Amino acid sequence: MFGRRDERPPLERALEAATSLKPGSWESVEALAQLSMECGGTPDAERLYQNAARAASGLRAGTYDSVRALVWLHRADRHLHS
Repeated sequence: MFGRRDERPPLERALEAATSLKPGSWESVEALAQLSMECGGTPDAERLYQNAARAASGLRAGTYDSVRALVWLHRADRHLHS
């Protein structure tokens, strides 16, 4: 890993990194929601948002991480659907 430079744009690297997140975690919900907003106007945006929403619906809320992720999901919904 050291000495290897990844010259790809940050968003492309983030999209790839998101595939390795633990599915069904609040961290993945937050990351997917943020990515969906950044990809607004592309075919990936709605897919990322729907993946985040599906993951959130199966998780138990009531923690700081859940609140933060749900707020990001709300922001993404507002950003993509208004």
